[in-house]
Amino acid sequence: MKILAIATPLDHSGRIDELMHAACAAAPEGAADIHLLLTGEHAANDGMCAAGARVYRLPNPMSGAISPDALLDIAQRACEILDPALLLLSADTLGLQLAPRLAVRTQAAYVSGCCGFERTASGRLDFVRPIYGGRALEVLESTAALTIATIKPKSFADSARRDYTANSTVETLAIAWPSPSSAITRMASDTPHGREGPDLENARVIVSGGRGLGNAGGYAELRRLAHVLDGAVGASRAAVDAGWIAASSQVGQTGTSVAPELYIAVGISGAVQHIAGMSASRNIIAINTDEEAPIFGFANVGVVADYRVIIPALISELAKKTA
Repeated sequence: MKILAIATPLDHSGRIDELMHAACAAAPEGAADIHLLLTGEHAANDGMCAAGARVYRLPNPMSGAISPDALLDIAQRACEILDPALLLLSADTLGLQLAPRLAVRTQAAYVSGCCGFERTASGRLDFVRPIYGGRALEVLESTAALTIATIKPKSFADSARRDYTANSTVETLAIAWPSPSSAITRMASDTPHGREGPDLENARVIVSGGRGLGNAGGYAELRRLAHVLDGAVGASRAAVDAGWIAASSQVGQTGTSVAPELYIAVGISGAVQHIAGMSASRNIIAINTDEEAPIFGFANVGVVADYRVIIPALISELAKKTA
């Protein structure tokens, strides 16, 4: 079974590692035939490559503004040359644009938001993805010659970063970029500039706020706490929709999926869409004045209190510990 992972220019090393972990999970035992195509200016020695994988670069990696249409042409040509049975892309903004369009072009099956694989007794590979806002898992069978799957962030995260390049070959895949067109949509980045502290997707600690903050001013306290914990600030969709914080901070099914060591949910009720994006967190602390809030059903520690009292007290205690 030949597996091809395509890393777009927006995929940082952590995302590419996840693609490789997913490829290893999908590969038959002892019969991995894994290929990785780097379309951007990625460093080939940054722990990206799976053991024995064949790594390909383009003659002219894409940099600067990114053209989804050009990437689509590149991906289609890569499928024609390499003829994979399974193609993996990150389930980010760009990957979710490319995958269904590529599936139509190549007459492939498409599985969105894949979070796991199951191999049957007969050796068939089945695909697992969350449904109903993460309340249940769906297992899908594909009989297509090519199946394209987008990988849900943090589903295949591996705590041990590995450098596999010693066992890998790096080749140039002779695919030329299509001629640029002024009508093509271009993307510069899905990462906001000027962010302080760690980025949301890779932060070990996240302090998130929701509608219960009352107004945008509540994020000042959350930022203070996140700074003390060397963490990132997140938000629920309700807070984003209210205009209190940028959409890039949204955690949830329609935002960023995260899996930090510690997730502090402040004034977040716990809608299933939000839970779907943070339920993989190792430790969850919920602070809410509503003792019936669904978030308490997922929290390791629940605090029924006003965050305006709890957060300053917590910051004060943490300051004493580090003094």
